[in-house]
Amino acid sequence: MKLTYENLGIENTKEVIELCDSWWVDTSFYSHTKIPFKTKEETWYELFKYAQVIATGGRNEDGQLKSCYVAVISPFIYNGSIKDASELVWCIDKEYRSGRNLIQLLGHIEKICTENKVNTYSLSLPLEENHDRLIEKLKTKDFFVQDVRLVKEISYE
Repeated sequence: MKLTYENLGIENTKEVIELCDSWWVDTSFYSHTKIPFKTKEETWYELFKYAQVIATGGRNEDGQLKSCYVAVISPFIYNGSIKDASELVWCIDKEYRSGRNLIQLLGHIEKICTENKVNTYSLSLPLEENHDRLIEKLKTKDFFVQDVRLVKEISYE
């Protein structure tokens, strides 16, 4: 199940949203907060309008988007000469999750980062999901563990 990659843009927003929606209820964020998936295309369009966004995606043999990476580029806060890609989303459809497709996605992330002279990028991994093998695999690809992200929901009811 090989994917064919391309750079994505604002015109691919609906497809990216549909791919994100396919895994939302499986996330620990959703299981803890029960916040429904309600992203709007307009929100993404505003992002493309006001920020430098990079995106790449993999399509299956039927042309359906089955993996993607979308990030906002900004100066690294601790050294402004460094451009950092802050991931908004990265995912591979469940049916296409394999080491081969992960390596292929990483290659295209680095390609789009290189095209945009990005110095650093990161991938978020959900802690509550079994990801030890994935972390070890990413370390062999020159990633290192930097932070653990904690999320707290504030309720206004």
